[in-house]
Amino acid sequence: MNMKPNLENTWYNVHDENKIITPGLLISPEKIKDNIEAMIQISGTANRLWPHIKTYKMKPVIELQKDYGINRFKCATLGEVELLCKAEVGHILLAIQPTEKKLDAFLNLQKKYPKIQFSTLLDNNKSLSLFNRIATQKKQTLGVWIDLNIGMNRTGIIPNKNGFKLYRNIKESQLIRFMGLHAYDGHIRAESEIKRKEDSDNAFLSVLYLKEKIENHNKKSIDIIAGGSLTFLPHSQRKNVFLSPGTTLLWDAISNKLWPESPFQIAAVVATRVISKPNKNILCLDLGHKAIAAEMPLPRAILIGLEEAGHIGQSEEHLVIKTKKALKYDVGDMIYALPKHICPTVVKYNQSQLIKNQKLIGYWDIQARDYNYMLTL
Repeated sequence: MNMKPNLENTWYNVHDENKIITPGLLISPEKIKDNIEAMIQISGTANRLWPHIKTYKMKPVIELQKDYGINRFKCATLGEVELLCKAEVGHILLAIQPTEKKLDAFLNLQKKYPKIQFSTLLDNNKSLSLFNRIATQKKQTLGVWIDLNIGMNRTGIIPNKNGFKLYRNIKESQLIRFMGLHAYDGHIRAESEIKRKEDSDNAFLSVLYLKEKIENHNKKSIDIIAGGSLTFLPHSQRKNVFLSPGTTLLWDAISNKLWPESPFQIAAVVATRVISKPNKNILCLDLGHKAIAAEMPLPRAILIGLEEAGHIGQSEEHLVIKTKKALKYDVGDMIYALPKHICPTVVKYNQSQLIKNQKLIGYWDIQARDYNYMLTL
């Protein structure tokens, strides 16, 4: 007996389910547009936005943002850099400090696309020496943002006297241009909006210290890029700060849990099907490691209509769940999964399946899912 949950008018309740390949990434272009509008509403203007593309890696999503006046983008891989180049954006920030081979490739792209402003991150003097050497060899300038460690302890230099010394060394470099400060605070994940703002404000004090020290030295204001998706709101309330959300374009279950008051809507789900019923109260879905982000403990997704199910095992191709509702589902029935983490889920797929008015209308290629680009000796 088939008794699916009542999904009412949810965009992903696809009427022509027989056309959907599972496991499959379903995307709503209309919800993405709504999320872009919400980003601009929070930031006050599109010119303040410097969003990260690692969440979606699709040229049409970049182009949708450009239509709204967003022309600065952050990325993390050479493949994403190349995608942004092909989208002819205005500014590209490679938000990971490159090592030698990657820097060489990055500068090759900068030379190939002279109309785009390129920059990257820097947090130490050894990398500065490398940047100087490669830039000199290639006779190119390179823009850098000083990457700050404001509590996450992943990358960055602590914004104290050492941070100021690094700034002075950059200014003394002939081909390396100081662009500003970069402060990412992905460790701030309190479920309370008030607590997140408090934590963000406290972490930002050290950024303000270094900002003031640098501005007193060079007698002019400097730029700052701050935050991610969960600290988007508190940083939006600061003056003269570029904002760098990313997950906001597609949104996911964890972000929704941590920031339930946000205006952002789920714009991507994974469609899966029941492929076996091996025992009483057991369903097996085609939702294995290859289909959804698997870096966290089970459950790794919310199954719509089966929220209470126990996720008892997952392998490369299979997700096994235990539920008292198993009798209500037949082999072949489709179930919609909300990924807990959308960014590494998207990279599992070559294409997304576009849904509008609850029908499949086409596909978008996920062009930058490969980590590298055109590797050559």
